[in-house]
Amino acid sequence: MKFDVVAHYDVVVMGSGISGLICALELAKQGKSVFIATKEAVTESSSLYAQGGIAVPMKEGDSISKHLEDTLKVGANLCDKDVATEIINSSHDALKKLMAYGVRFDLDKTGSIHQTKEAAHSFSRVCHVGGDATGRFVVKSLIDSACREPRISISQGTSVLSIVNEENIFALLLEDVAKNNYVISAKDLIIASGGVGQLYNITSNPLVCTGDGIALAFRIGAKLMDMEMMQFHPTVCTEKGDPFLITEAIRGEGGKLRNINGEYFACKYHELGELAPRDVLARAIYKEMEKTKSKFVYLDLSNFDADYFGNRFPTVFKECVERKINLFSEGIPVSPAAHYYIGGIKTDLYCRTSISSLWAIGECSCNGFHGANRLASNSLLECIVTPHFLVQSILAESSCSSRKADFVEIGVDDCEYDDKTVLSIKAELQRNNLLHLGLIRNGVSLKEHIAWLKNLINLHNVFCYSQSTHTMELRNMILLSYLIAKAAYARNYSIGVHYREDSPVDKSVVINHSLLDIKNIKNTLINDNFDLRSPIFLK
Repeated sequence: MKFDVVAHYDVVVMGSGISGLICALELAKQGKSVFIATKEAVTESSSLYAQGGIAVPMKEGDSISKHLEDTLKVGANLCDKDVATEIINSSHDALKKLMAYGVRFDLDKTGSIHQTKEAAHSFSRVCHVGGDATGRFVVKSLIDSACREPRISISQGTSVLSIVNEENIFALLLEDVAKNNYVISAKDLIIASGGVGQLYNITSNPLVCTGDGIALAFRIGAKLMDMEMMQFHPTVCTEKGDPFLITEAIRGEGGKLRNINGEYFACKYHELGELAPRDVLARAIYKEMEKTKSKFVYLDLSNFDADYFGNRFPTVFKECVERKINLFSEGIPVSPAAHYYIGGIKTDLYCRTSISSLWAIGECSCNGFHGANRLASNSLLECIVTPHFLVQSILAESSCSSRKADFVEIGVDDCEYDDKTVLSIKAELQRNNLLHLGLIRNGVSLKEHIAWLKNLINLHNVFCYSQSTHTMELRNMILLSYLIAKAAYARNYSIGVHYREDSPVDKSVVINHSLLDIKNIKNTLINDNFDLRSPIFLK
């Protein structure tokens, strides 16, 4: 179908989380015209719900090298050391730049930035805002700045349905809040669309996190890396309401885990107890829930003074009071939930993808920083550091061509599902993904799931574009579920968040990143190929 291009920009940013907003602001300062497309309100992203903070080594005795050591250890030998080194080296400068946008971090009694401890950190190095509302305050400051910038256009309630890449010009088919379709174009496209938590029926992620940017990039040939790596947060409250994240900083300051029989158990599974790496602790909680036939364990707050807790963790305190949870006499009921996506669009440190002028940043991208298990509060660190690398690269590499597309041909079908059908298919997909692609995996289950997903792929024509947001969202979720399952099946050993009960950790295995591209995936769909010898792993 032929579409007229209604507007042209230097850069389009898909997503309005912290990394996307910083990119837009920094590019606008350099005279670039920027269009931000965000699927819901500009405030609605995973960034908004980030409670913990930003990991930056600042305390006496701490150092860049110690932060790096913690990152590499938790990442289970899959981190890209050079990438991790550069990001942590740049942490102080990025923090100062963030503060220049009006972010005011919580201070201690001496007037210095207060830092707390989270899981697997050897020092207290997590900076926070508003107690446990870091994401909300950072996002607000950045949005306030973006709204004052005349070179930035923000389109809320706007979904990207397809991407066409022709002669170094990107054309994007959009659907706005009134369900109108139109096309814009840009020289550079930044995908900052967040994670994939909505692939699971229990997740800390908001409804917008359906992996659209990853799926769209894959369809036009971008390579994907480590797609099997989904991190489950150990402590999410799912009782008396929707899943609600319970920040790790509570455990960093003395919160203890006990099962419904009143037994403290964390130290049985790891010497760091409640501050064990997230993958270890999430599986420990899962095992205790199985053992006691319970839906949760308790986060015991008996070590806390009630007034201190209310002031230090106001977001958690308010939510628990509203849910009528007996915070101090009983504790908070918690269980693991899909939280942070470590895999995604393969990039280098500078956010370059395998396609020229296509950039990916934040949770939708994968540069090797987090390895096989993300260190707590390293995600927001990555989000504030890498935009500056990306902007430098765009300014150095962007084409000076003034060519603009007047129209574009996009292959769309007329398929559109009603809301009830979409919700039904999604619900079954989410349940099955949690069952087969959750905390504990095995080869037999994965193979069954892949076959089921392949049938969904054929049934719902996932490689075609639609003019409907709901239809494309569903197709993206099915496609990504299949890609995650394929990568999880191919990595037939346990590492970090990818735990195969049929193959425990094997220290003799040569550990590499997994890599998927559209050519080898379409080939496996045609040939029913489950051969583990296929070239899926990078050296």
